Amino acid sequence: MSRRLPLLLVIPHGGREIPDELSGYENVSAADIFFESDAGAEIIYDTETTMERPISASVSKLFVDPDREFSQLHPGTTDGVIKMITSMNREVFRKNCYPDEIAISNILDRYYFPFHEAVREAVNRRKIKMLIECHTHAAVGPLNSDDAGMPRPLVITSYAPHTGPGSAGRSVADAAMELSAITGKLMMKEGDTVAEKFRAEAAGTGGYIMKLYGESIPVIRLSVSRALFLNDRDFSINELDIDRSRLLRLGRIISSGLEKFCSRFRQG
Repeated sequence: MSRRLPLLLVIPHGGREIPDELSGYENVSAADIFFESDAGAEIIYDTETTMERPISASVSKLFVDPDREFSQLHPGTTDGVIKMITSMNREVFRKNCYPDEIAISNILDRYYFPFHEAVREAVNRRKIKMLIECHTHAAVGPLNSDDAGMPRPLVITSYAPHTGPGSAGRSVADAAMELSAITGKLMMKEGDTVAEKFRAEAAGTGGYIMKLYGESIPVIRLSVSRALFLNDRDFSINELDIDRSRLLRLGRIISSGLEKFCSRFRQG
């Protein structure tokens, strides 16, 4: 396309770094951190088709989760901005090593607030018409998820059910369904699942990015299955390394899907 797409892509869970302030206090391995991350997301969604470059977080969501409100902390929750347990119910920190208030304040100032400031500045430039929150998901629901043990589609989109009309007066629900169908049909050539191939759904609770920015701009959460690349052909479990060429191929499919989505949605 000659014109850049008026989309802002945000990748909140692609990071795998441990903050310097917490190094040595963690109770999780490199493998734990890898499988808790949205593996592959930073390459798959690194598209040049949009007006703004994707905004991503380098730190693991176990230690700083931009998709949680900054006040969501232990002991109020185990799944807040700094986690207590992983999706497989493993404790994130060693005994009595959860950070204190001073450490938490420093960590949020260094990693959390700059992420949201970058998103806010991009949204406020007003050429952005929609925010796409980008993820990858496990092929089967993890232990502490609502769909634990259940196979998942290749592509899932979700939206806030209370969000108002998007571009061209069409609802964000319609847009999520359109994006799911377009991307899902393209991904069907790349893999399979015993579940439905693609799905659009109203978002559940817990997503702060959608809640925060959905008040001023349409937000859709887009997620592709890790089954498309975490397999014997494309993934080395010993090295925790994914074949880059495979991720780039999936990235080209995502870019194509976003282009078709924007073209159809403008015409709708």
